[in-house]
Formats: sequence, C-alpha cells, structure tokens
Amino acid sequence: DPSVFTKLKPPFVRGSVIVKDDIDGIDFSGVLIGGDLDLESLSIAEGLTLPREIGGDLDLRSLITAEGLTMPREIGGDLYLSSLTTAEGLVLPEKVGRDLDLESLTTAEGLTMPEKVGGWLDLRSLTTAEDLVLPEKVGGWLDLESLTTAEGLMLPETVGGNLYLSSLTTAEGLVLPEKVGRDLDLESLTTAEGLTMPEKVGGDLELSSLTTAEGLVLPDSFTGMVFLSEDIPEDEFVALRKKYPNINFELQ
Repeated sequence: DPSVFTKLKPPFVRGSVIVKDDIDGIDFSGVLIGGDLDLESLSIAEGLTLPREIGGDLDLRSLITAEGLTMPREIGGDLYLSSLTTAEGLVLPEKVGRDLDLESLTTAEGLTMPEKVGGWLDLRSLTTAEDLVLPEKVGGWLDLESLTTAEGLMLPETVGGNLYLSSLTTAEGLVLPEKVGRDLDLESLTTAEGLTMPEKVGGDLELSSLTTAEGLVLPDSFTGMVFLSEDIPEDEFVALRKKYPNINFELQ
C-alpha cells in the first residue's frame, strides 16, 4: 500500500508514496522509490528534495512554479507538470519512461527536453515553436495543437502515436517526422503547397480544411482514412481517387 509521509525523511520504499497535504520540507534525498511518487497537492517546490530516480510516476500536477525544483535524473513512468505555464527554472529528467504532461506551458523559453520521452508529450498550449527543442523520438502521441506557425519547429524523427498540428493553416517551414505511428492531424491546413508527408503514417490523415487537392502527395506507406473538405472541386477529388485507388477518402 502507498505510504503517507510528513516532514520525516522516509526510508527505502519499494512501492508508491502519496503525500496528501501541502507540506514544506519534504526530503527524499538518498531514497529509492520503486513505484509512484504522488505530490499532486503541492503547489510550490520550496523545501522539496526529490529522489534521484523514481521507478513509476511523478505527479506534480498542481505545481505552479518550478522555482527551487530539482528533478530526478530518471523517471520510469509518467511525469505530470500540468499547471506550469512557464519553464523558468525547470530542468527536466534526462529520461521520462512514459508520458510527459506540460499541457499548460505557453512558452518554451528556457525549456530543455529529456533525451527521450517513451510515451506521449503534451504541449497543447504552445502557440509558437520559438526556443522549442523536442526529443529525437517520442514514443506516444505529440500534442502541438495550438501552434499557428511551423516557423522554427524541428519535429522528432519518429512519433509513435498521433501527431496533433491542428491549428496550422500553412505548411510553410513544416518538416514532418519520417514516421507517424498513428493519426496525423492537420485539420486547419488550407493548402498542400510545400507539404511533404512522412514516409509512413500508421493511422488516419486529417486534412478537412483543404480547399484544393492540388499538390497533395500522400505517404508511401498508408492504409488509413483521409478526411478532406467537401469544398474540394469534384474533378480534383476524382483525380485523387484515381491516383490512390486503395486509399479510403471521406469528405466532411
């Protein structure tokens, strides 16, 4: 069963740890936590000393500032930092085994990503890619749904899950990963001009705002559904279906 700690320095912990109250001066230095460390109630990191490694999840979803926070070197599970709006003072672990939740971050200034994120990476509130350096590989989905421009954006070589770029209206400056394991969401793109698709997309392709199919070249390896706008001229749609007879299209 999870343990509950106060200001006392905890012993070796094989399982999970839950801190239920916002307590100052929690010291986990020198401690190995094999399971999860739940610090959901903490809003500030003052007086907090984290272990060097955590085998499971680290939940800091209520933290509103990274000031004074020193992260573990490695987290085997998920890392929740859902309330941080700025990366000021934030040094992330070298490795996050599963998901990394930075859903409220509005700027990437000062942000240094882990070398690897094994699960999904949630950056849904970023509107610009300025100062953003992403890991070379994201094992799960990558959410950049609020980006309005691809200027300065360097995407990972591989995204294992869905890739959300649903606010981009133009492909100018956009270099997509070589492989997207599941769906690719480009639902606000109005033109395929300058768009180079990944070599492989394992799921569906969302292009429901395209007003023309001119210049659209689909991935070499693709078996999913392509969602297009019903405003695409009929002759272009017929030509597209003829070019890709084995692909399913749906007009929206």
